[in-house]
Amino acid sequence: MSRIERRQSGARVRGRERELEIQLGSLGGFELRPTRLFIWPGSERTGRERVVSLGSAPRSLMIPRREKELEAGLVRVRSLGNPLMTIALAGVHAVKAATRERR
Repeated sequence: MSRIERRQSGARVRGRERELEIQLGSLGGFELRPTRLFIWPGSERTGRERVVSLGSAPRSLMIPRREKELEAGLVRVRSLGNPLMTIALAGVHAVKAATRERR
C-alpha cells in the first residue's frame, strides 16, 4: 500500500485565485480555478499547458488561505481554498459561459 503524505504551507496566501491542481504522475494533470482550466500532458507542466477560459475575469481571494498538498504514490493534489468551493464556482462560471454562447 502506498504512503499518503499531507503538507500545509505555513504562510497564508492572499491575492491569488482559488486553485485545485491534480497531477497523475507522467500521464498529465490539470489545475482548476473558478475562471480557467489549465491542462497539460506528461509530468512537466511548464510550456506545455493549455488554458481554457470559463468566461470571466479572475478574482483573487481576499481572506488569506493556506496552500495544502496531498501526495499518494503518483497522484499529487494541491489546493488553495476549499476544493469543493473551487469546483462549484468553476461550474457556475462554465454554465454562464455556455448560456452566453447559445444566445
